[in-house]
Order: sequence, then structure tokens, then C-alpha cells
Amino acid sequence: MRFLMKLLLLLCILATFLVTFRPLQACSVCVTLPEASSADHIISADIIVLAGPTPDNPFRFSPVHILRGTEQKISTLPEIPFLIDSKTRAAFRSNPEKTVLFTYGATDKDGAGRSISRSWKRLFMMTPDRSRFVEDLIAVGGSWAYGDNDGSERVMFFAGYLSHEDHVLRNIAMVEIYRAPYEFVHPLRNTVPTEQLLQEFRSLNRISYIPVAVRLLGLQSDEQAASVVRSRFEQVLKSNGQNLYEWALAGIEIDGALAVTAIERALQRPGWQPPEKQSLIRALTEGGTVLPELRAQIIGIFASELEKDRNLAPRIAVAMRNWGETALNHQFQALIVRGEIDPATQFVLGTIIGAGQVTD
Repeated sequence: MRFLMKLLLLLCILATFLVTFRPLQACSVCVTLPEASSADHIISADIIVLAGPTPDNPFRFSPVHILRGTEQKISTLPEIPFLIDSKTRAAFRSNPEKTVLFTYGATDKDGAGRSISRSWKRLFMMTPDRSRFVEDLIAVGGSWAYGDNDGSERVMFFAGYLSHEDHVLRNIAMVEIYRAPYEFVHPLRNTVPTEQLLQEFRSLNRISYIPVAVRLLGLQSDEQAASVVRSRFEQVLKSNGQNLYEWALAGIEIDGALAVTAIERALQRPGWQPPEKQSLIRALTEGGTVLPELRAQIIGIFASELEKDRNLAPRIAVAMRNWGETALNHQFQALIVRGEIDPATQFVLGTIIGAGQVTD
């Protein structure tokens, strides 16, 4: 009887936890999205095949169709090392024409972008929609390098899949939008229904996609989205909460100068850890890049923050260079002269301000 009472108490506690748990408070380290996307593997692969069960071994894969490469080249490669699990075997039994997409190529890159390992990569079970996706991606992605998400053409291609009914294609698109520079995401206003974005916050299985949802939520024009952003923006500024950068940037998109002022006031509060402060400076940088009318206000904040924290200098200096602004060059020069920064930062600042460009 005592055991049953303890078990009942444990179940009640667990139920309470599940009801009150908010995905936004999840550990941001534990739920990060992959650096290399499925699209990267398809674009950069040496070999792309559709595979099914080996005729003499239903537990192993063998190529059925070659989408990139040759039979001769494939014959020199290791066999596909993945075993066919029970769920996939059942799919093959129900439809012998089913196939799984595999790529062979670089799976890791070093700091210089060179391949450091090559292997087979299992991606997903094929469907008619996924087949069209792969064909289109191969056709348009030939000029995109591995890990190169620095272009509006790539962002616009994947934006077309953000509301796709196939969760695999939708997830691939979400990863791409997450990795893309914000200046290319900014044009995606009202691309995704607000209700779809809010659904991302209601499932524990979607925690890793919340930063992308926040990005897109800030680009919505309806009052529901604006209300959610304003509420969460205010909360994270007060509590240094999760996804601080994303909510700060969404706040800037929704309320412009008012949000920038709120961030300025928040930065004046003591107790910010360096990563948190960097997140807010990053949000201001991205906001100023896509909303030039806010730059004068943001540069004033940068000037104030530089006086208090020289570690912010590299990010601020790069933003000023990208904006074509020189208003803070005298502060960068002073940091160099005083010798209060490390050699790498000195080099960055010296390169950006240029010899003889400093004026009082």
C-alpha cells in the first residue's frame, strides 16, 4: 500500500511538471540544431543514391538508383554501413518500391573548409514530394558550397518549404533559416502562418526549432504575433532568459526604436554575463543592418557600451564597417593606443579603421 502511495505521488509530480513545463526554458546547449544540414550533404556529396534492401540480406542496404556518381565509383567505396531497422523493413514490405536517400562525401570540415572525413550519410525515406525536393535542390544548388548559407537565393529556395505538410522537408527548411544570416531572413515577412509558429512552442519535441520560430515570429504583421513577442521580449530582458538574442531581435522588428530603447535600459542594469551582453549587442547589430533608420540610436548605445566593456569592440567594429560608419573610430583607436586589448582584437580594429582614417 505504501509503495502504491509513493508511486501515485510520483505520478502526480510528473504530471504537474509536464503541465507547467515551458519549452522556452530548455537548455539551449542540449537542443541546438546541426551545423551541417541535410541540404549540405546533398549539395556537396560525391555520390547520391537511393537504396533498398540487399536481395540476399534484408537487413542491409544496397544502391537501387544512382542520382549522382557512377557504378564504377560506387564499387570502390565501402558498403553502406547502416542496418535496416524494423520500421524501415516494415515500410519496404508494405511497398517494395520504397527507397532511402544516402549520400557519400564530406561529413566534417576543418577551420579552412577542407574535408577531414568522408563517409555514407543516411538522410530520409523517399516520397514523391521528397524526390521532387532532391531533384530541385541538386538542380539549383550546384553553385552552393558545403555550409555556405550566405546567400538570398538559398534562403528563398528553402522558404518555400517552411509550411510544407511533410515534416522532414519543413524541418530542413527551418534548419536553413536558422543558419542563414539575418539580412537574408528579414524579407520573409508573413511567410509562415502565425499559428504554425506558435505550435513550435507547444511541443517538447520541437524545442530545438524555437529560435527559428522566434526569428520568424518577429516578421509577422498580425497583432497576435506582436503580442507574444512584446510579452516575451520584456520577460527575457528582465530575467536574462533563454533565446535572448532571438527575442531581442524580434522585439526590434516589432517595435523598432522603442525596443532599442528598452535594450539600452536593460544594458545599464548590472549583472549581465558576457555571453548575454554579446547576445544583445548582436541583436542591435542585426537590427541596425536591416533597419537603417535605427542606426544612429544604436551607434549611441555602442559608444556607451564600448566605454564600459572593451570585449564588445570586435563585434561593434565589424557592424560599423558593414554600415559604412566611422563615428566610433576614435574609440577603436583609443583602445589600440592604450594597449588594453589582445593582439587579435588590435588587428581587427586596425584593419577596420584603416591607417589615417581616425578623426576627432
